Formats: sequence, C-alpha cells, structure tokens
Amino acid sequence: MSASRTAPLPVNRRDEPGEAAPATVGRRTYRCDSCGKRFDGYPWGAGLFMWTRGDETRFEEPPLCETCATRITIGALVKWGSEEEADE
Repeated sequence: MSASRTAPLPVNRRDEPGEAAPATVGRRTYRCDSCGKRFDGYPWGAGLFMWTRGDETRFEEPPLCETCATRITIGALVKWGSEEEADE
C-alpha cells in the first residue's frame, strides 16, 4: 500500500511570553480551519483529516487558532471521559 503524505504544519511550537520572538522572516499567516480567523505565527494545534482513494492514503493537518484548538481539545477530553463512565 503506498502512502503519500503532505508535510505537516509546525504545530508543536508557539510564540510564548518570555521567549525571544522569532524573526519575522519566515513567519506565516494561517487561517483557522474551524473559525476562519487569520493569525500570524505558529498554529496552536491542528485537525487531522485522512482519506483514501484506491491504495493511496492521504493525510491533511489543517491549522487551528488558540481558541479553537483549546475548545476542540477540551470537548474531546470531556467526551472521552463521559464514554469511559458509560463503560463502567
């Protein structure tokens, strides 16, 4: 099975207070895949889309802004916790 994968967006790095601000050269502007808001710097998170066509599998990791990344993460944790309680 062949798998082609696009290069993932840099999702593990954030501009944090106290850190030296990265040079503006090479910084990108992103559009949040959830709310559509534009933001500069690094995405705070990313979604994950996976689809197949024949033997080919593709992955896409669309960027998320800070607000949407937090909201989606908390929502997933709450849902996961409620599913565990239902199994008990």
